[in-house]
Amino acid sequence: MVSVRHKVVVEPVPYPWLVDALAVIRTLLEESQADEQGLVLPDGQVIPDIRLTQGRHLRPGSVYLTEIDVEAEDDEDDEDDHGDGNAKADANADGSGTSEEAEASETVQITVREWDHRRAVRLELAVVADDMNVELDAALKSPDRPSLVEISGRMRGDAAPRTLFDMAGRARVRLDDWWPAADTGRTPLSAPAAARLDHRWIRADVRAEPRPSPSRADGRWEIHVTVSLRGRRLLRPVAAVVLTVAARRIRRSVVQAVDNLAAQWNDRVPHLVAMNTDELRETLLSRP
Repeated sequence: MVSVRHKVVVEPVPYPWLVDALAVIRTLLEESQADEQGLVLPDGQVIPDIRLTQGRHLRPGSVYLTEIDVEAEDDEDDEDDHGDGNAKADANADGSGTSEEAEASETVQITVREWDHRRAVRLELAVVADDMNVELDAALKSPDRPSLVEISGRMRGDAAPRTLFDMAGRARVRLDDWWPAADTGRTPLSAPAAARLDHRWIRADVRAEPRPSPSRADGRWEIHVTVSLRGRRLLRPVAAVVLTVAARRIRRSVVQAVDNLAAQWNDRVPHLVAMNTDELRETLLSRP
């Protein structure tokens, strides 16, 4: 088993702001209309890429469909680019070559299973790409006073060998434990945020525990992250050897990934939490 522990300091999100932001998003969606032509926002803007294909808007059983175009570029070594760049240009010019850029599409189906701002909002997402299928079940308990987020899902690859891409996972964030721990330092019995990813050969467990930053004056959060990797089933001895050999590289990759996430969070969150509800609504309406 390989275990990595790392600590980052991030900008805080006030709990009252989260409550207000969720209310703005919910109200915006509930004031919108949807049909097979698209989603009509309260200000009259139409988003044709999101279509209601079954049921009534935001009622349990309603199904929405959207397609996302994804540009894929072929990666070439610099040496190849300089060596045969002219040949590629000539081939593309006379139509005998292939473009370096290709477009792929992803189809996303969203099914509303529950929509009750007092009890829970639960959505199912199915993403179908050219070589990958992803299924997710996401639930937010008590949206008016958010207390729990639960996400579970499975990813299946269409390309061979499929066993490299097939995996399942689940995540759980106890919001009613997160803020007391982050703001006051009260330690819960277990990590408020936890996730598990199961591959046929490897299991990964992630835990995150917030605490006030040492200074406390700036209000920032100190997040302690633990990532554990271990082998599974009959391949556990083989996986143990591989993990031991690659332990240093794994630790370096995990630390870098956590640091990058923290940097992105610190870059974007302060701007968001500085918005009041009117500014947030206006921002959402300006980005259809």
